[in-house]
Amino acid sequence: MNSIYYRSLDNSDLPELVKLIQNELIPMSYTVNPDDASVIAGLPDRLRSGETIVAALSKRGKTLGFVHFSLMQGILHIDMLVIQPQSRKHGIGKELMKLAEQRGRIAGSVMSVLYVDDVNERARRFYIREGYESVRHFPELKVTMWTKPL
Repeated sequence: MNSIYYRSLDNSDLPELVKLIQNELIPMSYTVNPDDASVIAGLPDRLRSGETIVAALSKRGKTLGFVHFSLMQGILHIDMLVIQPQSRKHGIGKELMKLAEQRGRIAGSVMSVLYVDDVNERARRFYIREGYESVRHFPELKVTMWTKPL
């Protein structure tokens, strides 16, 4: 894959990122209906809160993926990590997580926390490789909480 550019979210990214969430994350969620217009409409505001790092082929080029996170009370909260299916297995997710974790450490975070939908086996394998451990399952939501010391 060509060299990849990592940058902060720009408003022009929002339509593509929302589409990526709709196609790759929402179908795996037990708690979100893919046809819920209010959830889709709220995604741009959600992406603008906290921080979003975008991976692209150039400064304003095709979006390959992104990580969205927030920093609260010494904890890095990873909200979403999504890579375009055709761009997977090139280290983009690993690099995005590295950048988010680095921002967390700089801000004084001592731990990273994220949640993985039960049906997302690929994500579970990825987070294990990245040093995360499952710590609590929420059967009513069909998700598991994962943590990693920073």
